[in-house]
Amino acid sequence: MSLLHFRASFARPSSSKLSAAFLQLPPSCRAFHASPRPQFLETIVTPAHALFEGIHSFTGLPWAYSIPLTALTIRTFISLPLTWTTRKAIQKHRELDPLLHSWRHLLQKETMNEVGHLGPEKVNSTLAKKMKQKRNEIYARHNCGIWKIFLQGCQLPVFLTAIEALRKMAGAREGLLGLIVASISSSDTAAAATTAEPELAMTHWFEPDFATEGALWFQDLTVADPQMCLPFMLSGAMLLNLLGDNAARGSGKWQKRIHRTLLTMAVASGPLLLHVPSGVLVYWTSSMLIAYGQNLLLAKLLPPKEAILPCKPQVQLGVGRSMIDKLIPAGGNRRYGMFLYLDI
Repeated sequence: MSLLHFRASFARPSSSKLSAAFLQLPPSCRAFHASPRPQFLETIVTPAHALFEGIHSFTGLPWAYSIPLTALTIRTFISLPLTWTTRKAIQKHRELDPLLHSWRHLLQKETMNEVGHLGPEKVNSTLAKKMKQKRNEIYARHNCGIWKIFLQGCQLPVFLTAIEALRKMAGAREGLLGLIVASISSSDTAAAATTAEPELAMTHWFEPDFATEGALWFQDLTVADPQMCLPFMLSGAMLLNLLGDNAARGSGKWQKRIHRTLLTMAVASGPLLLHVPSGVLVYWTSSMLIAYGQNLLLAKLLPPKEAILPCKPQVQLGVGRSMIDKLIPAGGNRRYGMFLYLDI
């Protein structure tokens, strides 16, 4: 037993010796986290922050007016070209619908000749693949690929970065982007970063003029609206966009479901955003109203065209004695009337 005890004490030094040896190491070796705090969120938000600061410095306007002006700038130079391209592609797709319908009949006959003996499931799957290939070929030939319809989705990252920049400038806690980054990062790293550098992040992003350069009843842009009007104004602006844009509704089953879901979210946004800083709500509401105005402008410049339906065959009417009696009154020239009707 004494020999075993001697070996254990030799292999495991005392805690005092470990503490002394550990304190002699440089700070870089004693750090618990070898990797530095990820700064990609700040890198993403920095362009939006620079845009807000640049417009505010260039115009000299208070923040209550610089924020809507920034929203107008973003909507004009980013959102408007994307929306224009999407609407042009949708119009071109509607013009090409008759061509796709005609190709469907040809491809259906071709598919029946190839795999018709394998059953209806094989026919439907093969026909769907051929129609998809032909549709992509026709859209690429006419420069209206399906990917252009989803260009409007590029507005979402721009919007989120602008909202995140305003939340940081107002001194509020991190918003949606911050939550996404926190969920991606490890919990230990996020906790260490939030406890180690809260004051540094606050002084770097916080804009003190937000507290004095408000307008009307929201003089302080760093706090929530005391009258609780801005959240419900934002909700009304969202409903105005969703109900006023007929092109966004769609006629498909899933499009209707998505539209109803967005309507529900717009109605619920008022109570859910009561504690959001006024500066963020000013930007959000301004962006929604500017988007509605742009949709009205695009509806005038690019009116939605009705879908071109295939021609319906006309029903041929047979010329008989009963038809002539209905068309030519009694006592009339039935011979002339019959030839006249045949000529027509």
